[in-house]
Amino acid sequence: MEFNILIFQDVMILDQSVFFGMADIHDRHRDMRVDVDNMSYEELLALEERIGNVCTGLSEEAILSQLKQHNYICVKSEEPVDAEPCCICQEEYNDGEDLGTLECGHDFHRDCIKQWLKHKNICPICKTTGLNA
Repeated sequence: MEFNILIFQDVMILDQSVFFGMADIHDRHRDMRVDVDNMSYEELLALEERIGNVCTGLSEEAILSQLKQHNYICVKSEEPVDAEPCCICQEEYNDGEDLGTLECGHDFHRDCIKQWLKHKNICPICKTTGLNA
């Protein structure tokens, strides 16, 4: 017959609440949590009115001073290259178009990424900080 013996550290990892007198684990912040996944459209609008609009975007000046810009050059090759389109507008890049490059190295149409960064300073592809402004 084999016995498994738990040492004190194992028990603390399993359930600390037993040792601190909170065996029923009450979430004291339950009333403060908002379940937006199960809210109606009207409830979401009311919530927006209460908390306001939170903008995490950048100003036009910050974008223009930090965004790396270059022109797209189409490279012709024997094998067809399956180039990814701009993930914001889903349009293919054309020769000579202005592109903007974020800190992470991802490229987008310059106007598309400028508009995006005004709302959110994150890369739409990898979700890292877009520009260190």
